[in-house]
Amino acid sequence: MIKLFLLLFFLLPSSVSAQELLVRAFASYKIMAAAADCESGNITWEGKKIEGKLTVAVSAKGISASFNGENHSAQSLTIHAGGNGVYIYGHGTPKRLYRGPITFSTDSKGFLKIINRVQTETYLPSVLTGEIGDLKQMEAYKAQAITARTYTLTLKNNHIKEGYNLCDSPHCQVYYGAENIKPKAAEAVEATRGQVLTYKGKPAATFYHSSCGGYTEDMSYVWKGNQKKPYLISVRDGDNPRKPYCAIAPKFKWKVKLYFTGLTRIARQNEWINKNEEAVGLRVSESGEPGGRVHELELYTRERRIKISATDFYHGIGRKERWNAVKSCNFKIIQGKGYVILDGKGSGHGVGMCQWGAEGMARHGFNYKQILYHYYPGTVIKYD
Repeated sequence: MIKLFLLLFFLLPSSVSAQELLVRAFASYKIMAAAADCESGNITWEGKKIEGKLTVAVSAKGISASFNGENHSAQSLTIHAGGNGVYIYGHGTPKRLYRGPITFSTDSKGFLKIINRVQTETYLPSVLTGEIGDLKQMEAYKAQAITARTYTLTLKNNHIKEGYNLCDSPHCQVYYGAENIKPKAAEAVEATRGQVLTYKGKPAATFYHSSCGGYTEDMSYVWKGNQKKPYLISVRDGDNPRKPYCAIAPKFKWKVKLYFTGLTRIARQNEWINKNEEAVGLRVSESGEPGGRVHELELYTRERRIKISATDFYHGIGRKERWNAVKSCNFKIIQGKGYVILDGKGSGHGVGMCQWGAEGMARHGFNYKQILYHYYPGTVIKYD
């Protein structure tokens, strides 16, 4: 059934609004079994209604499923959730509502793989709700709708080798199903239907982040080795450097204390230092202008100094200690005895549209086109 879905996907019209996506649900969870509450009466398998609960688990043949008093074993199982949809959950996962075709199979590591087939314009309101659900301004929502739609178009084959298009985590875009969609999110997607952001006639790489801290960042400093893009450069977030548009973001300024004992553990796990070395110092060795975002750090041991890119440091700390431990690469280092304090601003990688900056611009009367052209200079909005 997966192969059939992929064939149908590639035969669909080229318009991004008309495309259907295969999105992996619970992508961040390693689950071996899941259940679906099918009480609505609109859940079917091969045209037959499923009553009560459906359970699915990984088995030697792929998956085993139980519903309507019967047991089934196959490489994959596809149900169709019509009407109000179906709630699905696994051990340790939240319960989420999905509509449309849902396929259960196993991934290459032996975990349960759940894929929701959804139209792009149905997918986007959930993305906006997850990504900017705490914003208020409609023009910011419209800007995010176009950004997310274009991002979807450029990354639709992100996981194609794994049998789907996108995951539901921040690695691709947040997608938590069909429940609790913000009305403004749905309205913004509909108001901008079919609009994508382009550069020289091609879809732009519309990276975005929460808050830039005053200046967005040039892509080439964040993801070294990638081709430089003229519209992904450092942009000042407003005329007043002391009060950028995104200064309205919650916890715009932040501080975190890193003890060298903890930094040693993280540095060893990331293989920045050897197992017998200890971190005893940290300093900024390279930063950008005019925003001052850190580009490179030097980590000190008693034996040597190790250069670490700020992006690797940000990801390394985040993956080990939660992403709110170090919110961005926009920080200064305050030295202490046995520790350092990172005194920072903003949240995220800093490339492309600043979401809270978009909210701030909208509060100042800018429309969604002006917002997008500010953060992606040289781009043009077109109908796909």
